[in-house]
Amino acid sequence: MAAVVINGKKISQEVCESISAKIGKCGGIAPSVALISASADPASEIYISKKVQLAESIGIKSSVHKFKYGAKADEIADLIKRLNADTDVHAILLQSPLEEGLNFRDLVDLIDPRKDVDGLTTINQGKLFTGEPGVVPCTPLGILHLICSVRRDIAGAHAVVLGRSSIVGKPTAQLLLNENCSVTVLHSHSQNAAEICRRADIVVSAIAKPKYITRDFIKPGAIVIDVGVNRIEIDGTKKIVGDVDFDAVSEIAAAISPVPNGVGPMTVAYLMHNALQLSRMGRI
Repeated sequence: MAAVVINGKKISQEVCESISAKIGKCGGIAPSVALISASADPASEIYISKKVQLAESIGIKSSVHKFKYGAKADEIADLIKRLNADTDVHAILLQSPLEEGLNFRDLVDLIDPRKDVDGLTTINQGKLFTGEPGVVPCTPLGILHLICSVRRDIAGAHAVVLGRSSIVGKPTAQLLLNENCSVTVLHSHSQNAAEICRRADIVVSAIAKPKYITRDFIKPGAIVIDVGVNRIEIDGTKKIVGDVDFDAVSEIAAAISPVPNGVGPMTVAYLMHNALQLSRMGRI
């Protein structure tokens, strides 16, 4: 039996509808998010544009602060400090990647943790790993939502996360631990990856290797979440594919998220979710 395809686009729309309804009950005070761009990367421009469009469609105010090529770290730092102090701004996002020569970690840590909509400051990441209330990164939240859309109770499940980045891999592993899963994290130095994955009830891949996960990695009936976004050429046409060989794995998995329209829309939806949460904190 073919796997259930987890429709991240449809689920994200449901999340956004819920957020919009909640904003409508906020007494006329709309959440406000500031997006900072310091890169000429065309993909980043597209991502920012989509975030702005979605924010406006559900009642969240947005402002884009675009730096020209050659911007200095001090200029970006000054803007972040001003936004931190601006009581009309509830959430701040520093779009990655940054221009070469700019240190993302140094700059993102200047964001007030109470406005860190991406949950990427060292303080918020530390809170996640110590179990304290804080802002959780958007992509891991979206991943967990997709998993629970097909299996609500995942306590006791064995989950394998491929990738150990601070943006996806590590926080996803922590969220799964918080749900009482047994979690294995694999990375570039791991051995016997396929053998380990075959024992997993849940496989999350965030390693940016096109079609790396074949059916040989998957236990029959597993849930597979593909976070990879890889641009490759197929028959002379550039296409986006995930880390998972979708067609082959679909024949054996119980459920699988596609690329595109899987994790991507959920990331943006949970950005809006976090923006709403931060705006509420600002009114307490």
